[in-house]
Amino acid sequence: MTLTPPAARGTAILERDHELAALAAVVRAAGEGRGALAWIEGPPGIGKTRLVDAARTVALGKTGQAGQAGQAGQAGQACHAVLAARGGRLERDFAFGVVRGLFEPLLTDPARRDGLLAGAARLAAPVVTPAPGDDATRDAASTLHGIYWLVANLAERGPVLLAVDDAHLADAASLRALAYLARRVGELPVALVLAVQTPVDHVEPAVLDALREAEVTTVLRPGPLSRDAVATLVAGALPHAAPAVADACHEATGGNPLLVRALLVAGAETGTDLAEPGAVARLAPGVVATFVDRRLREAGEDAVAVAGAVAVLGAAAELRHVAAVSGLDADAVARAADTLAAARLLRPGRPLAFGHSLIEQAVADRLDPATRHRAHRRAAAALDAEGAGAERVAAHLLRTEALGDPTVVAWLRAAGRVALGKGAPETARTYLRRAVAEPPPPAERPAVLHELGAATAHVSFGEGVALLEEAFATAVDPHRRGLIALELARALSVTLAFGRALEVLDEAAAALTGEDHGELATEIAAATVGLARRDPARRAAAAELTRTLRRDGPLPARGGPALLAFTALDALQTARDSTAVDLAREALDATLREPAPDPGVVLPATMVLVAIDHLDPVRACAEAMLAGARRRGSTYDFVAASVLRTQTRYLQGRLVEAEADARLADALAVEHGLHTRRYTLAWLVVVLVERGAVDEAADTLAAADAPTGLAYLLAARGRLRLAQGRAAEARDDFAGCGERLRLRGIEHPGLLPWRTGLATALHRLGDAEGAVRAADEAVAAGRRFAAPRPLGDALRVRGLVGGTLAPLREAVTLLEPTPARLELARARVDLGAALRRDNQRVAARGELAAGQDLARRCGADPLVERAGQELRAAGARPRRVAVTGAESLTAAERRVADLAADGLSNREVAQALFVTTKTVETHLGHVYRKLGVTGRDEIAALLE
Repeated sequence: MTLTPPAARGTAILERDHELAALAAVVRAAGEGRGALAWIEGPPGIGKTRLVDAARTVALGKTGQAGQAGQAGQAGQACHAVLAARGGRLERDFAFGVVRGLFEPLLTDPARRDGLLAGAARLAAPVVTPAPGDDATRDAASTLHGIYWLVANLAERGPVLLAVDDAHLADAASLRALAYLARRVGELPVALVLAVQTPVDHVEPAVLDALREAEVTTVLRPGPLSRDAVATLVAGALPHAAPAVADACHEATGGNPLLVRALLVAGAETGTDLAEPGAVARLAPGVVATFVDRRLREAGEDAVAVAGAVAVLGAAAELRHVAAVSGLDADAVARAADTLAAARLLRPGRPLAFGHSLIEQAVADRLDPATRHRAHRRAAAALDAEGAGAERVAAHLLRTEALGDPTVVAWLRAAGRVALGKGAPETARTYLRRAVAEPPPPAERPAVLHELGAATAHVSFGEGVALLEEAFATAVDPHRRGLIALELARALSVTLAFGRALEVLDEAAAALTGEDHGELATEIAAATVGLARRDPARRAAAAELTRTLRRDGPLPARGGPALLAFTALDALQTARDSTAVDLAREALDATLREPAPDPGVVLPATMVLVAIDHLDPVRACAEAMLAGARRRGSTYDFVAASVLRTQTRYLQGRLVEAEADARLADALAVEHGLHTRRYTLAWLVVVLVERGAVDEAADTLAAADAPTGLAYLLAARGRLRLAQGRAAEARDDFAGCGERLRLRGIEHPGLLPWRTGLATALHRLGDAEGAVRAADEAVAAGRRFAAPRPLGDALRVRGLVGGTLAPLREAVTLLEPTPARLELARARVDLGAALRRDNQRVAARGELAAGQDLARRCGADPLVERAGQELRAAGARPRRVAVTGAESLTAAERRVADLAADGLSNREVAQALFVTTKTVETHLGHVYRKLGVTGRDEIAALLE
């Protein structure tokens, strides 16, 4: 501790046996291959820094340096790498500044850098080794994924300690990355040690909860020193002091170790006899500030200027930058720095840094606003002159006074782009808010508001909408208004404000005239079509626009594919229009050629293809999106593609694989707060119900904070409620689903089977007439659109609610040649049950056995059980459920087995699934046991 008097240096850390033992255990756990985290929380001066240093001592395998720390070091295991960083007030606005501080020293050697950034860890490169000019907006989750794999790559070489002091001053992006690690670090030989002063108000509570409450976390709250411990400190500094001195020091400082030491130093330097009545009380108030003021007065004007410059520059101030800020030459700065180090204000050596955050704060508090403004402008200019990067410059400009300087605005906007390129929208928002406050020139203000609103929408759609509305209202240039309108409409759509989104797009489109705006106008038209599903006139106009554009030449890259996709969806609703498939496939091909496919194209185009069971191009689209998502580390695209693959696998009756995709997609959507969770949730509920996990499906839906007005969610909830025996509520859900689809002009029965669900619910409620009517409507729709899968399912339900065999027989015949294995299994079981009731027992057993076998291969456990009951009633013995072999694999095990069979290593499987290597190893072990194999080479043949 910098403020420790000479007589007290090198002594043991008093009354911290519990904390030191816990830290040794955390480091030892990492050495044994089990990750752990120590969260050290307490007020300033309580000794958090000394505990962090003690953990580093243990990890380095050193002994005997600090009493108990040395004993803990003997019990601990040395780490391969010990990385340390410290939060700072200035660096708090530097995206991933603490993460970069941890890893940057390791990455100076190109050979080591290439190894550590191999595989998915390359996604962390923009953070730890940023390239000039690389400011493309990135998925925030991909950066976190990359940082995790950077740590995993490092841990492959041996146990690792990551220590962060003053973590409450760390930037929000770094804290989020540490929280992401905390949820996964239990499977790595990695120890995390964080020292924090609460409260931490610049990051959402969920991030802190993830750190403080993780399974691997040990929370340490070092308390004040006892009167005896304070007496020990007093005796070390004043061997002959009376007991009353220790009593007075303990009472005045509350047992805070730093303040006790500072008080003893103050007494020694002022020549105050602390035994005198009232002496401690006079010295105690503002003891650190008093200590700093006295030291600076004694050190001279140059030292005052250097101390102020270091306070402005933050942690690790370089000598040349201190010279630029202070106005002194390098020699004068060096001499003053040595003086400050001798005075125990700065740490010895270079770069320059204060010995404690309390000292730094005391020096910073001495700077008046005008001095602080000038110092930060000088710092920004010095960093600019040597090409330090937009964020380092902007970190200082954030602390200057707003004077309407366009140069400041330009730097802050550039820093915002860099932060978005790292996947840190919160930091970008900080820079851009300050740019708006500068303020920018009036003509530039809409553009800055546009950037601020777009960055904010990544964090909060509601706040983003308000800023984008302001940008739209103030923009004059039609092209700029059009760009803002697109961004605003997207954000409004997420908040379900579709009417307002259409108003914005219409207003922007009306101002775009002439060929110069052609591509933007097309993009706005496409966005309008996507939102205006309730207006037939708009849909017809869009179809006409698409035909005109295609006739005149290739569609524009922006907006064109979306127009194709929505026109295909409209064509699907007309039984006489045969262009839907071609339009949908053309739209998909166009968007898949882009670096990142547009979800606004993929969703409507795949809806068309799914509805008519053209599943091969949909599955190919999902695989292409998954490959691209893994390459870019895009969690958003990975989730979207996983939902798409869930849907195709479900329709093919591959429920185990569909469950694996649905679970992973929903878990990632929850972890990263993706608005697409409404889709992941709907498909997870559907698959869980078919797999027999009804209670889990109900709990998952009840715990989710998702809008229930979405047609997909209503259909999923309806199926869940049927499985729960809540027929009246299921009826309302299916009816609501149908109403929403009608409002959007969607009539094709192949998208969501709401009519058959409604008929089933009415039948269970005893409304025979209503059930038959609903089933007849479903059959009529299936015949009108010549759709075998939905028609077959409708005929199955018609047979059940009408009590007749003919529709059930026709259902089996229709479904046989389709890829809809699950629907076919249902139809066979229902037909077999009906035959048994009709006393055709031999025919019944044949259908039931075929249906049960098919249901077993689909993974539809409730249907397998029902078929077994019917078979027993028909006088047959059903097959036993497999406890080994491919059919016994869980959803997660099957997913891992498939990738392993394709030749991927455990690490590659983990990176492909956005999970940890340990998770893959566990699942693969279960796969080997259930399949009766000893290696991955034997898996493929057993999965077919």
